[in-house]
Amino acid sequence: MTYAILLIALLITVISAVRARAIALRPVVGYRALQRTVSAAVEGGRSVHISLGSSALLDESALTAMAGAEMLYQAAARASGGDLPVIASVTDPVTLGVAHDRLRRAYLLRNRLEAFKPTAARWYPGGMLSLALAAAVGASLLDEEGGAALLFGRFGAELALIAETTIRYDRDLLPHSTHLEGQAVAYAVSETPLLAEELFVGAAYLEPTPIHIGGAAAQDALRYLVVIVLIVFAVLTFLGVNL
Repeated sequence: MTYAILLIALLITVISAVRARAIALRPVVGYRALQRTVSAAVEGGRSVHISLGSSALLDESALTAMAGAEMLYQAAARASGGDLPVIASVTDPVTLGVAHDRLRRAYLLRNRLEAFKPTAARWYPGGMLSLALAAAVGASLLDEEGGAALLFGRFGAELALIAETTIRYDRDLLPHSTHLEGQAVAYAVSETPLLAEELFVGAAYLEPTPIHIGGAAAQDALRYLVVIVLIVFAVLTFLGVNL
């Protein structure tokens, strides 16, 4: 069954990639807000802080860490033209190396490698659901002229501490979390949060190559397929059909 699902996803991805120009992706307000938020920070002469939370490459959040690293690269590439350095933060030491590499590549893409600061990629202690990270992000926004906090990854209730700082001191916030507690906070404090799996299609909206668009279209198609199957099973169960 798993292989059948993977095969269907691969076929949809390939077909969608071939027809990428004819595909209109569903609107995601979070990605529109991301571009506005980063542009406003750069134009205002402020830095951008991008955090992956407690996402880690060596545990069950590995996919989240990889998607967050891609978002770090996309956002940093847009913010690297500013006067102040882009800051990245994690709580996993292995993921720190990836964050450092993606941040450096973002500056290299803009031919501004001389402006890249290795210390801008930071590790904070605490591991999963780290209050130390939340305090450090808030302090960074205040002490380093931060204009926006972009949160992509695994956050819990500590996301509220970061949100409180951004609201109190008039900073922009674009939150996301794969944890239910963090997602609830993000939805409550922001008008444009990234919701659940929207993190995993970021490249399709920020760097819309055919393969990225195909992947996003495949995810949407599989989501609708699952919903249809669930509805069919529910109807059959209600009618008393034994499966």
